[in-house]
Amino acid sequence: MSAQSLWRGITAQFSTKSLVLIPIAVGINLIGGTLSSTLKLPLFLDMIGTTVIACLSGPWVAALCGLLTNVFLALVANPVYLPYALSSVLCGLVIGYMVKAGLFKRIWGVVLVWLVCALVNTVTASLITVLVYGGATGVNGTSVLTAALVVAVKNIVISVLSSSMLENLIDKGITVLIAYVIVRRIPKRFLSQYALDGSEDQADLDDLDDLDEDEDEDGHEAAGASSQESSSQPVKVDIGAEADRGSSPGTPADLGCDHTQGSER
Repeated sequence: MSAQSLWRGITAQFSTKSLVLIPIAVGINLIGGTLSSTLKLPLFLDMIGTTVIACLSGPWVAALCGLLTNVFLALVANPVYLPYALSSVLCGLVIGYMVKAGLFKRIWGVVLVWLVCALVNTVTASLITVLVYGGATGVNGTSVLTAALVVAVKNIVISVLSSSMLENLIDKGITVLIAYVIVRRIPKRFLSQYALDGSEDQADLDDLDDLDEDEDEDGHEAAGASSQESSSQPVKVDIGAEADRGSSPGTPADLGCDHTQGSER
C-alpha cells in the first residue's frame, strides 16, 4: 500500500458524520474519566466513547478522540492525564483496526479486542508511569496496590506492570462490554452510513433493497398479467337461459306477439 493511498484512507474516515460524533464520544469519555478520578476508583472508564467511535468511524478518528479526551481530562480533572494520551491514541488505533478486520462481530473477537487493548494499555501506561511519575500517580486506587507490590516484590517495574494489568483487565472489560452493547443497539441502516460498517452488513442491506424491488416488480407483473387475462377472456352467454327468459309469460316479447295476433284476427 502506497503512502498516498494510506493517506486517502485516513482522510476518508474524517467525514462530516464522523466529525459530528467526536464531541459526543469525547463527552462520554470525560464523564467516565472524571467520575473515576473524583471517586478514586481503581478504574479509568475513559475509553468507552473511543471504542464506540472506533467501531463507527475508524481507527484514526478513535485515535483523535483519545487524544482530545486526555487533553481535556488534563485541563478539567488532573494534569497527570496528559502523558497518557499516548496510551489512548495507541488503544484507539488498535481497537479501530481490529474492528475493521471484523472481530467486533463475533463474541470471541470481542474478547480478543478486550485482551489486546488491555495489554497495549498496560505496557504503554506502565512505561509512562515508571519513566514520568516514578511508579505511582495517585490518580486512583491502583497506586495503593502498586505500593504494596513494591514492598513485596522489591521491583518497581514488575509492581507497576502487575497492578496496571489487573486494573486494565477490569477497566477495558467494562469498556468493551458497554461499547459492544451500544454498537449492537444501533440500527443497521444507521451503521451503514459510517466507514467502519462491515461490507457484509452493507451487502445485506443492498440485497434486502434488491429483494424488495424484485418483489415489487413481480407484483406489478402479476397484476398486469391477471388484468390482461381477465380482459382477453371471452364472455360466455347462456343462449338457452336467454331463450327461456324470452318465452316466459308476461314478458314484453310475448305481449308484443299477442298484440300482433289480435290485430290480425
